[in-house]
Amino acid sequence: MIRIYKNAKVITDTEIISDSLIICTDGVISEVTERTDAQADEEIDCRGLFLSPGFADIHVHGGGGFSAMGTEDDVIAMCRAHAERGTTSILPTTLAAPVKQLQNCIETISSAKEKCKHANILGVHLEGPFISPKMRGAQSLDNILQPTYENIEALLGFSKNVRMIGAAPELPNAFKIGEEAAKRNITASVAHTDAPFETVEKAFSHGYSDITHIWSACSAMHKEGIFRKVGAVEAALVNSRCTTQFIGDLRHLPAGAIKLLFAVKGAGKAYAITDGLEYSASDMKEGTVITQENGLSVIYEDGVMKLADRSCLAGSAATMASVVKNLVKTVGIPLCDAVKASSHTPLSVIGFGENKGLIKCGYDEDIILFDGNIDVKYVCTKGKIIKALRNS
Repeated sequence: MIRIYKNAKVITDTEIISDSLIICTDGVISEVTERTDAQADEEIDCRGLFLSPGFADIHVHGGGGFSAMGTEDDVIAMCRAHAERGTTSILPTTLAAPVKQLQNCIETISSAKEKCKHANILGVHLEGPFISPKMRGAQSLDNILQPTYENIEALLGFSKNVRMIGAAPELPNAFKIGEEAAKRNITASVAHTDAPFETVEKAFSHGYSDITHIWSACSAMHKEGIFRKVGAVEAALVNSRCTTQFIGDLRHLPAGAIKLLFAVKGAGKAYAITDGLEYSASDMKEGTVITQENGLSVIYEDGVMKLADRSCLAGSAATMASVVKNLVKTVGIPLCDAVKASSHTPLSVIGFGENKGLIKCGYDEDIILFDGNIDVKYVCTKGKIIKALRNS
């Protein structure tokens, strides 16, 4: 099956190009060319829309009303909801929970991975259970566990589909998490942490290479007495190798913080996530109350999920397309950088940057089309059209 895309503004990682044909063969980009004699089984006139690699969300707990910690059908449904809005690759993300429950979730997501046709399920992201009780955010205190060797092995050694784990490095034995993750090609992310700068800096020499939703549920500069101390935020910013997640809904972080992050880290190290809960990628109504899988109640207000007592943000209701729109329209990030930070960079963080996330020969046909308002009009996941371009 050969498919040609024509009349598109093609977004690469460095520039936007016109007058090029994108030729795909059996779900893989086979040629990016200006020649006009190419023949195909199907030809898509992109009508001047932007052609982009599909977005990738590697930190997302649910979508479309379904949870990553639910049934196999729930996982597939959440991925479909995000795919229809432009996210072609996804890492379903668990909440802190007992080991056996997390093992069940890993098995469920692994099974869904083989059956899901709408999005590429790339594995599992374990956000916890080894996190700081003080910085738990919307995670359940009862489900936070200590990183004993047995607990670490029970999760990291359970399945090859675990691709990322978030943990607080100040916990006893937490450096072992990073070391064991590195041995298994699992990305270890500093997450939900109250650690001082020095501990996080040391964690980066023990297998950790990423920080989870920077500025959210992590230590940062503060005063102790008359002197200032620095924390995980600053350790991540000064480490040139550390990749950095940020929630791009403009509720968890103001535009100025994201501008600072891009100025320091660039689109090759800073990358967007939604941290979306069950009702991301859906039409939420103000005041909707939801009970999460961990038993905590959250409410949708002001465009974001909050704990029901309004004491803390609980997760976003964003999509990656809405995040890219925020980056470009409000923060002022160039479109190529916004797309890179929402596709190739996160995919590279979890080991898929060699064949996904770029419009380039040899890369998968994970392609979306969107207009100047970054409203997604077409979605194709590895050669399968998920959302067709409508006739205007």
